Amino acid sequence: MESSSKIALAIVAAAALLLVGFIGYREFERQRDISDAQAALASIGEQGKQLSAQFQQQSVVDQEQTREAAAMQWDRRLLEGKQRCIGGVVVLVDGSSYTQLGTVGDPVRCSGRYADRPIR
Repeated sequence: MESSSKIALAIVAAAALLLVGFIGYREFERQRDISDAQAALASIGEQGKQLSAQFQQQSVVDQEQTREAAAMQWDRRLLEGKQRCIGGVVVLVDGSSYTQLGTVGDPVRCSGRYADRPIR
């Protein structure tokens, strides 16, 4: 084999080796990028699940606070002691003395054992 043939064969072999190395490295990068993307998607999915759980937990807390506030509001409207609902108006009965709660133009109205607005 002549020296020029050997040189040409060496150049072709080197080019083939470089081409295989380049293709192998690009495939390695592609696989690395795919695994990074899968890890990022898994992380996003996990964060979504955590946020959903936090939202549900906060929703339960908010509902409980709303219920407690409503119950407290009803407790503040409950007639107690000497307070009576007479003719749809809250009246304070003290022996033979009757005093209407509220102002003359805006009495505290009632129904049953509850006033129309907080009285305490």
